[in-house]
Amino acid sequence: MNMLLEKQKNWLRLALTPGMQFESFYGLLKAFGLPEAIFSQSLSSLMTVLPQSVALSLRRPPSLQTDEQIERILHFLSSVPNARLLVPSDEDFPKKFLMVPQPPLVTLAVGKVALLNKTTVSLVGSSHPSAQGEEIAKSWAGSLVRKNVALVEGDGEGIEKTTLKAAIKSNAQSLIIVSKNIATDSNFFEKSLFMSERGLLLSPIEMQNDPWPSRQRLLLAGVEHFVVIEASARSKVLSLMREAADINRNILAVPGSIYSPLSKGTNRLIREGAKLVESVDDILSEIAN
Repeated sequence: MNMLLEKQKNWLRLALTPGMQFESFYGLLKAFGLPEAIFSQSLSSLMTVLPQSVALSLRRPPSLQTDEQIERILHFLSSVPNARLLVPSDEDFPKKFLMVPQPPLVTLAVGKVALLNKTTVSLVGSSHPSAQGEEIAKSWAGSLVRKNVALVEGDGEGIEKTTLKAAIKSNAQSLIIVSKNIATDSNFFEKSLFMSERGLLLSPIEMQNDPWPSRQRLLLAGVEHFVVIEASARSKVLSLMREAADINRNILAVPGSIYSPLSKGTNRLIREGAKLVESVDDILSEIAN
């Protein structure tokens, strides 16, 4: 096995160890260094960092299911142009990722990783937006992709999907998509081929049935400026924005009518300190400041 393949396999095996949480993974890297050094540790050494059950899992050979998942990802890496694992030992590991309390530790990346060195903006909001909210997302996405910023979007419904479609239609070259993981997204291969020469696709690699938390952590790590277009009082976006504010990400929000349920969340964010924006020029002015 060549050195690169061995390195990739070790990072994947570590990330996909049953029971491995961020705190344990990060603790192992701090205590012992790279995966090959971690796998050489005794059980007693591992248990200084890990719960016994996770330490035992790490000492055992990977299960058939984990082996199959690792081989699937390795096959993907060899089949898709510009596909790679992005890990903390890489020389081009994004500085943005190191500025958050829980940096992504193993990320599947397809395309131009250097886009993460640019100023990053994300348009977020309701999964069931109004026609007006969709129009704002379309218009602002089309304008932002022509500016000196990278547009970062999840691939969820509503504002995210509308923004993505508008950016792709505008032939964006600085588009970053944060996707669900390879195990849960049936269209992942097609998305990757599409993005390999057009921007950057990022996907978390973790042993979790629910890809949502790891996708959100990846957004928080990669986005410096969030623009909330519409959000109801109970929108998931509000909790994401509070997490973003806690790590000093810039929160911008579009004000709306006091009678609109989809403005309750954005108006609340503005009351709590988010910057009020009404145009792309407002967004660019806030970024400059």
